[in-house]
Parts: sequence; C-alpha cells; structure tokens
Amino acid sequence: MMDIHNKKLDSFFLPDLCNVYAVLVLIVLSETLVMALLLVESGLVGFQWERFATLSYFVQWVALLSVALLCQSRKFMARLALLWAVCWAMSLLMLVCFVISYAAESLFPFAALSNQVNWLWILRNIIISAIFGGMGLRYFYVQSQWRLKSQAELNSRLQALQARIRPHFFFNSLNTVASLIAIDPEKAENMLVDLSSLFRVVLKDQDAQVDLAAEIELGRRYLNIEQERLGDRLRLEWQLPDDIPNIQVPQLLLQPLLENAIYHGIQPLIDGGKVTISLSSMINSGAKYQRWFLAIENDKLDSPVKSAGHQISLPNIAMRLEAIFGDKAALDFSETANQYRVIIELPDYNKDRN
Repeated sequence: MMDIHNKKLDSFFLPDLCNVYAVLVLIVLSETLVMALLLVESGLVGFQWERFATLSYFVQWVALLSVALLCQSRKFMARLALLWAVCWAMSLLMLVCFVISYAAESLFPFAALSNQVNWLWILRNIIISAIFGGMGLRYFYVQSQWRLKSQAELNSRLQALQARIRPHFFFNSLNTVASLIAIDPEKAENMLVDLSSLFRVVLKDQDAQVDLAAEIELGRRYLNIEQERLGDRLRLEWQLPDDIPNIQVPQLLLQPLLENAIYHGIQPLIDGGKVTISLSSMINSGAKYQRWFLAIENDKLDSPVKSAGHQISLPNIAMRLEAIFGDKAALDFSETANQYRVIIELPDYNKDRN
C-alpha cells in the first residue's frame, strides 16, 4: 500500500511546495502580481510605493499561508480524484483569502474609519485569488501531464531498446556456439558456461541499473565468447584502474558497444585487430563531481561499408544515459582512417569535492 501511495504522490499534478526554491518563486510571482495590479489600477502617474508596500504585505500573507496549507495537505489530495483535489485546493485558496481579507478589514487602522466591513472588497479579493489560483493549478496540471508523457515515451523507447539488444546478442552468441560444436566441443562448452552466466545477469528487470564494475565484468564475459570464436584475430587490451568507481549505470551499457567493435570493426579485417577498453578520470576544479571516461577503441577497415550498427546503438545508449544522469553524462565518438573510438562520460557523485 505504501508503494502505491508513493507512486500516486509522485504522479500527483501539484508539485512539492515545501522547499525554499518554491517559496522564493512564489514571492517573486506575488510581487509581480502586485505590481501589475497597481499599474492597471493607477497607472505610472498615480503609482504609490506606500500602496505597493501595503498590498504586497496583504498578498504575501495570502500566498504564503495558502502554500503552507497546500503543502501540508498534498498527501491527502493525492488520494483524491483529480476533480476533488482541484476543488479542495481552490477551496483552501479562497478560504485563506477570505480570512486574511476579513482580518485586514477588521484590524488595519485605515479600515477603522468605517463601521462596516467592505464585503465587496473581500469578494473582489476572493475572485482574484480564484482566478490566479485556477491559472496556477492549470499550469501545474499541464506541466505534470507533459512530464508523465515524456517519462512514458522514454520508458517505452528504453523497453524497445532492451527488446532489440537482448535477442540480437543472444542469437549471435548461440550461432557462435553452434559453429564451434563440431570443430572444438571443449571451447563450445566453455562458451556455454559463460553464456549461462550472462543469462543470469542480463535477464533482469528491463530498467535495472548495475555497478560499473559489474557491467565491465559482463563485457569481459562477452569478449571471452568472442575470443573463443575469433582466436588470435582478436587482441584485447584492458586499461582499467585498480579500483573501479562505484557508479550505477544502465544494464547493457558496454556490451552493445563491444559487439559493434567486434562485428563492424574486427570481424571484417582479414588479419583481425585490437579492441582497447580503458577507464580514466579527469580532475576538474570547477565541477562538483569527479568525471570518469569509459572508452572503447577498435581497429577497422580503411573504407568500411556504412552499417546501421552504430547508428542504432549510439543514440539509444545516449538516451539511456540521459534518463539516469540527465546532462551530467555524455556519449561521443570519433573516427579516423582505421580506428573507431566511443567515449562515455560518467559523473561520480560519490567523489563530491565540496
């Protein structure tokens, strides 16, 4: 039940207003509203700073108290249907405006000159608060729908990517095993052992994240299979630090790039070639986190035939990185006459230097 309620709260259209940033934005917007109302009411010639200060004091009371009540009742509203949640929020806004307006009419010195409450002024304030409150709720709703739609599209594309990568990888591996059964049964058996280990790792949740060290180990197992198939034609070089950083990365991040390096780089070469996998860090005093660079470099033909392999894998992998790290991670590639290089930049938040 708790997980279901947390999911409803995460997808609720009203954002979490219990933070300093939200309060600062609210204060700025409230002051902008006050300025706009005064300019409409009196124009530039009749503008008075005393009137601006008094009205700002009133509006800030209404805005801050409304946000405080919405913040405290957000969990309750998340359990309601959308219509009832909107009605609850609007009722709170208008109730707060009524209370503050009535208190201002009763307690402020300039209101003491009249012996009766100016109900028209209070009604005007309630209508204004309802209009701007409704506009704010509408904005939050549209924003939340756009965010949910973007997340749904991203998840569906990631699932499609997983469905494309996994069969492609396993079919190639099984074909390799089948080709070796008659030639070298012992090698075929060793490859099946590696492949069974890969099955246990890969057949997890589609949105699974793993340690970078585990992902590198998965890449090693894949290259062991290809090493058995290609023999001396495949030369591997690992340039890894003694301690692999504790970074969570999307599952099957490295293996598709290694597969591209083998099938589009090494395999077409008559004499084979070398694949280099390196992991290094860069110290940047201006960044709040350490950056690591995972690079895969492979030999290739001087004038290879254009293939869709890299064109499919690279954008999808970049999208998966963006889903986890945002703009803190990057994927880039470079190509020379006989080499192809892919670099993945990963942030290490565990090495915060502040």
